[in-house]
Formats: sequence, C-alpha cells, structure tokens
Amino acid sequence: MHLTEGVPKKEVARRLGVDIKTVRRHITGDDAHPARKTPNRGCALDEHRDLIEKLIQDSPKISAKRIGRLLETLHGVRASARTIRRYVSSVRGAVQKPEVFVHRTHVPGETMEIDFGETWCDIAGKRTKIFFLVATLPASNVHFAKAYRHQRIECLLDGITSALQWFGGVPSRVVFDNASTAVKKILKGEERIETTLFHGYRGELALGADFCNPASGWEKGSAERGVQYTRRIGLSALPPMNDLDEVNAYLINELEVDLDRRSLRDGTCVRQAFEGERAHLRPLPSSMPCTGRTVSCTADKYAHVRIDRSSYSVPTDYARQTLTARLYHDRVEVINGVDVVATHSRSTKEAEYILALDHVLDLLERKPRSAREATVIRQMGLPDCFEELRVRLRAEKRRSDKEWVQTLRLLVDHSLDSVCRAVERSLESDAIGLTSIKQLLRHQNQPRVVVDPVALSDSEL
Repeated sequence: MHLTEGVPKKEVARRLGVDIKTVRRHITGDDAHPARKTPNRGCALDEHRDLIEKLIQDSPKISAKRIGRLLETLHGVRASARTIRRYVSSVRGAVQKPEVFVHRTHVPGETMEIDFGETWCDIAGKRTKIFFLVATLPASNVHFAKAYRHQRIECLLDGITSALQWFGGVPSRVVFDNASTAVKKILKGEERIETTLFHGYRGELALGADFCNPASGWEKGSAERGVQYTRRIGLSALPPMNDLDEVNAYLINELEVDLDRRSLRDGTCVRQAFEGERAHLRPLPSSMPCTGRTVSCTADKYAHVRIDRSSYSVPTDYARQTLTARLYHDRVEVINGVDVVATHSRSTKEAEYILALDHVLDLLERKPRSAREATVIRQMGLPDCFEELRVRLRAEKRRSDKEWVQTLRLLVDHSLDSVCRAVERSLESDAIGLTSIKQLLRHQNQPRVVVDPVALSDSEL
C-alpha cells in the first residue's frame, strides 16, 4: 500500500489496525518479528489429565465436582472448585466432539412448538416474577407470547388456546417438552403417559402431540429461540405496568409490529409467510375446550374453601359442604352441582384470604358484634367515616351494630364512593341512621328533572 499506492505510513497503520513501527519494519524489508509468546505455566492437574480423560470417556455426563472428589480421594489432589471446573471443561471440549444438528424444513400448517420462559418486571409498583408461554409456527417463524403469574396446567391450556386464536387456526401437532403439567410419566422411546386434563384438551381439538427426549430442548429449537426473541423484543427494559393484562397487550403489540421488520432467509417478509401458512391451518372449532382444572374442596366452618394454599369465601349456606372448584389462570369458580356459587380472582400468594362481602353479610347480621373485627371488612379498608358512623350509632341507637352492618350491605348494590358521600352527609346533618343514608343515596341516583320555562300570551293568562 505504501510502496505501490503511495499511502502514508500512518494511514496504513490506521487501516490495518497495527502499530506504525510494524509498518516501518515491513517497509524496510525486516520481516522478522521477535518471539515474545509467554510460555505456558501449566497446571497442577496436568499430570492427572489421562485419568480425567478416561473418566469423561467412560461417563460423558460426569460432573466436574465428582471428578474433583475422585482426584482428592485417589491422589490427594486438592484444588479449588473453580480450577477443577475450568480444567475439566477444557478437557471435555478436547475429548468430546461437538454435536452436529440436522437442518429441518418445516411443512406449513403442520407444527407448532411451545415453551415457557420467565423474567422479572414492575407491576403495580412492585418487582414481580412472571412466566410467559411462547408458541411458534416454525414454517413462517411467527411467535405468540402471553404472560402469567405462575406456570401450571391451566396456564398452559389457556396459552395454547390464545395462541391458536391469534394464529387463526389449528396445526396438525404440537411439540412440547416433558413438563409435569402435560406429562405424567416418561416411558421408553416416544411413549408418554399424559396428564388427564392435557390429553382431554388436545383430544377435543384433534391436536397431535410430540414430546422431546429428556434434556433435548434443541428438538423444539424454534420455541427455544422464540423465548429468547420474546424476552429481547418485548420484555427487555419493560416500562412499569399496572397489571398483567397491560403486559400482555404491550407484548402482543411489539410482536405484531415486528412481523413487518423480519424476513426469512429467502427474503420473504414474515407477515407474508404467516398469511400463507394460515391457509394450511385447520379452522378453529365453534367452541374451544375448557382450560380450567377441576378439584374437589370442602368449605370449613368459616365458609372458606382452601385451594392451592389460599382461602376463598363462599356463601355461608354452603359451610361444611363438599364443593367443586374450577381453577383458571386468572379466576376461581366454586361450584355446587351445576351452579356457580362463587367467583374470585385467582390468588398468586400463599396463605392469602380472598373474601367477598356479600358472602358474609347474612352471618354478620346475626352476629353483628363481630363485624368490626371481621377479616372481610378489615381487608376492605373502609374510609374513616364508617368508623365514625359506628361510634355515633353506638351512642344513639339501641341495635347499633346490626344497623351498621345493614349500612355495609348498601356496598353490594352501590359504589363505595356514593355510600361514603351519603354517610358523610348523614353525619354532617346529625340525621344518622340507615334510613337517612338510604334516602341520601336515592337522592344521589335520582336524575334531576329540568323544567324549561314556557312563554304564555296575554290571552292564555
């Protein structure tokens, strides 16, 4: 470059990323370079390399911790766990050949792969761990994702249902790992004993299932990459969210926008490939299978049913009765025969009480003195005006506790703000009591009648 093209020496050094002294030495013809390589200091484990290689060849899955223990027992070698781990890793890489994989060409509409991932995000001002299901159609490289608070069978089934509805059809089979949510027992070869709920769900959809070999996640490589892709495209630097529904809406929007920005190896836009694969999917059934898990439960003396280490209230008429609970990813339905007697949001905490006021009002009217310490009322966090009302009622009314409970019953049909305003106005007017509060509520909800003035002529007068 310098002798033929006339490029300055400094420019040659800049272009090649070398020192200018190197450039001068080669221009003058002195190509000899001093050997400055640092000699290998070796390792104390080098003399036991043959033994380590033999252990790895005999037991390819032997751990570095076990090899270190054998060296200590047989030869008295004592080294740090980090040193042994690094040395065994280098020997393992030299002894074992890297695995070779088969390149696959997927048939459109035939395969859907699913997998779960996990991450942390800020929800309602609190650092929360979430699990997200990723479903992908490998033929068009399209991904769907949905986040959950836990990773259970009802989340898996709801995720598959949501993915099929978003894809717009049903593929021939689904490829999944051997998670306990779907697989009860691994048999020889490809045979699996599936959980009853998962087997019945895919049976209603006529959806085939292939399960990966144990510890062989690469057999569903599209879903494995889909988890990394989803975490990178939608969950990295996720802004604070109010709830999980907002997280899912944000996630789907990011995946939808990215369909037009990605291309396959042949240059086809992913959205175009997705629309082409939709034509090969089977139509969705008129009604999708139920995604809930059914368990048996018994209401205790408090009319609470305990499900997944959390307690949910039912009407007091069902206390000490055997009921059935259907668990969905976001709610719990308690059933007596065919009637749904209670519906609650699904708890994500341990030993939490999810109670409804209308379930215990009849009991509180019979036992009004316990209302102040009732857990359901404590959880509501009532404004101070209700406590002031209770104190004033005790001073002026004979059956004050029962009347206070009857005031709380108004919260079943009216909002907390409207009842609170009625209670405050009742306290201000010194006309406290259930009757005046009901009248004030009726006045709040009654529409105002506006009478327009009518012009009359002299003759009409």
